[in-house]
Amino acid sequence: MLSRRGFVQALPVAGAVFRAAGGAQSDPAQRKAMEGVLAAIPKAEADPERPVYHFHPPANWNNDPNGTIFYKGWHHLFYQLNPYGSLWGNMHWGHARSRDLVNWEHLPIAIWPTGGSERAIFSGGAILAADGRPRVFYTSIGRPQPEQWMAIPTDDELIGWEKPASNPVLTQAAHGGRIVSDWRDPFLFHEAGRTYMVCGGNSGRREGGSGQVHLYRAENEDLSRWRHLGAVFEYRDRETYNIECPNLFKLQGKWVLIISPHRPCEYFVGSLDLDKVKFTPETHGVLDAGDAYASNISVDEKSRTILWLWGRTNLPAERGWNSLMVLPRILSIGADGFLRQQPAPEFESLRGEEQIHGVGPGALEGVRGDVLEVDAEFGATNTPIGFEVRRSAAGKPAATVVIERGTLTVGSARTYIGSLDRYRLRLFLDKGCLEVYVNDGLAALYSPVAADPKDQGIAFFGPAGVKATSLRVWPLRPAKFNLDRFKI
Repeated sequence: MLSRRGFVQALPVAGAVFRAAGGAQSDPAQRKAMEGVLAAIPKAEADPERPVYHFHPPANWNNDPNGTIFYKGWHHLFYQLNPYGSLWGNMHWGHARSRDLVNWEHLPIAIWPTGGSERAIFSGGAILAADGRPRVFYTSIGRPQPEQWMAIPTDDELIGWEKPASNPVLTQAAHGGRIVSDWRDPFLFHEAGRTYMVCGGNSGRREGGSGQVHLYRAENEDLSRWRHLGAVFEYRDRETYNIECPNLFKLQGKWVLIISPHRPCEYFVGSLDLDKVKFTPETHGVLDAGDAYASNISVDEKSRTILWLWGRTNLPAERGWNSLMVLPRILSIGADGFLRQQPAPEFESLRGEEQIHGVGPGALEGVRGDVLEVDAEFGATNTPIGFEVRRSAAGKPAATVVIERGTLTVGSARTYIGSLDRYRLRLFLDKGCLEVYVNDGLAALYSPVAADPKDQGIAFFGPAGVKATSLRVWPLRPAKFNLDRFKI
């Protein structure tokens, strides 16, 4: 994905195209990138407002989740990484893995620019090939037009990656003269025994209504040859001039399309006709009205469909880090045909001792903290009701979560949830960020939080006499982020 900050050319690199597994000597470009991250770790770890259970790289900038895949008992997460600083630029693919979605092993940088005409590794996806081993696909940046490239693992831990000589697997020539601008972010899926890819972009006009998702089909088992089938979705929306990070996948017998249109992600639930190359929406919604962006999808051994999102923070460079991953969310489709998003239940393993049950409006006595989970239920009211978090000693909150007239507001972000008889709010506060889930995944919203480290109060507010029918608070322990494998 191309940042709104614009493209920053990567440092010149030279050396081998890939780093072999088994302790082979690393590429000098990879070594330099790894050293850049390692040098920034002390500064990032010294920041008292850095989240402790949301996934983040060892240091520096990250954005889009890439190549998310469950393989041989591990959740693998690749991600956009600037190893040389905490602002956007110099895109590489960082890499980590987890058994439980909560605790992570940081692994060596997986894919980096190979020098010459390749200056950056943009976003992409992963899929199992016919040999049962993963392939990752990404957008290679540096030539006059973007190209789609493939990398193949050299070991079962997915630490070493080879860029085969067959690259690029797709160029603009596949479109037969049709203009597809801002063409990037491949995502892959299997259907009816074949492998397909979608990429985002626009028709070249870069004006309202020109956003497109294009569909491709693999023409051989090693996924090195692809055929363009056409635009499977064209967004006739005046505010949409381009589509990034499209995800097209099957869920509960329906097809779901998620897009990143340079504003909060949107989703469509509908049907897919591969013969006609047409996705037809039936329902449409905003995925997360906050500061989450650039989705990716994986499916685990329990057949759960997991949503990954980049959580933006927009911090100054001197903090030594920037951005994180939103909690992995389990997706489903509700009886009304709209998506539901629930935080992975594995995060309940971080809970400490439960602190409170049922309370009326006011500060929650004895409850303080900047790393908390809150679970509250209350009936409908005609006046605002919700929580203030990271309150100062003077009672000023850094963030407010409020439901009023069927709308959830968190900071400056708002999303409609409807007028209901009962509301359940789940808050996940993690120092400099906050996630809110409403009514078992009816709505989900991520927001960064700017607070003084000493401000750790929390309050429940609502109309006079109201009481939450249930209110539970847990302190959460930090997740484990192991750096032992983050070495060359």
